[in-house]
Amino acid sequence: MLGIEIKRGVEATLERVFHATGNRFDKLTVVWNGKTAGVSAKKIGNGVDANVIFPSIDETKAVDKKLFNKLIGYALHELGHVWFTTNQPWEDARNKYGSFVSSLINGLEDPRIERCVYESNYAPNARALFENLTNAVLEKDGYVQPDDFKNIPFMLAIEGRRLNGYSITHPSIVDQSPYAEHLSWALKSAHKARSTAKIVEIAIELNNRLQQDKPQDPPQPGDQGGDNPGDPSDGDPSGQGDDPADGKPADGKKGKKSANGKGREVEPTEFINDELEQHKAQCDDRRERPHVGKPVFTDVYFY
Repeated sequence: MLGIEIKRGVEATLERVFHATGNRFDKLTVVWNGKTAGVSAKKIGNGVDANVIFPSIDETKAVDKKLFNKLIGYALHELGHVWFTTNQPWEDARNKYGSFVSSLINGLEDPRIERCVYESNYAPNARALFENLTNAVLEKDGYVQPDDFKNIPFMLAIEGRRLNGYSITHPSIVDQSPYAEHLSWALKSAHKARSTAKIVEIAIELNNRLQQDKPQDPPQPGDQGGDNPGDPSDGDPSGQGDDPADGKPADGKKGKKSANGKGREVEPTEFINDELEQHKAQCDDRRERPHVGKPVFTDVYFY
């Protein structure tokens, strides 16, 4: 497939999904000149203005069809948050408990909203697309170590999807974790949860249990305080901007190095950015261009 076919296919598919929801979407825009992938939405009454953003892609380049499925899976995942995530309880917990709790919420919420998407029948093949995207992320960077505290949110996101029934290519590592009892409780509880508010409650309780069992690192000479995952001043408040973890994952495959010592990103955003990096047009390094799916109108003035 050419890049232009990928773009048009993604836009047409998302439009069909929006119509299938039975909800009123005031405006749907798909943009292909963003610096990073993402979905922004504004709820207006019973309607939603949705803006799906992808990094640029060269319309003339040949692109593997597998990338199309990854893009659709990513967009459906992020739209799942728009449809089924209630932001306020999450925001309140982030402000009160910090970014690590926010990441725990993210790791538990992701499998829940994906289950909501495919059970809603908004997109009949959504489960297969989510499973494909999850395995693609693991294939690229491997899994994490079962005793890696900072990567617990990532582990929850993977193992929660396994509970959803996904066929995950990497074996479960929960039983090998020193926090296995707490993680198993959280995963089973989250699988029964029917709201973001309940997920938040589970994440807060899980954090309390984990902090009690977390080994304390001995202070180093000149140490001014490390990166404490439970510190409210720590890092990205959403928990969605963390770099991949240090060290080797449990499957022995070397993962990406982390510059800031934080865990791997729970959301698949960085993965999608990397996938599209090799397909961007050289001119996009100099200036942004309008996307090609639908015409973009502007005012023209003559002097």
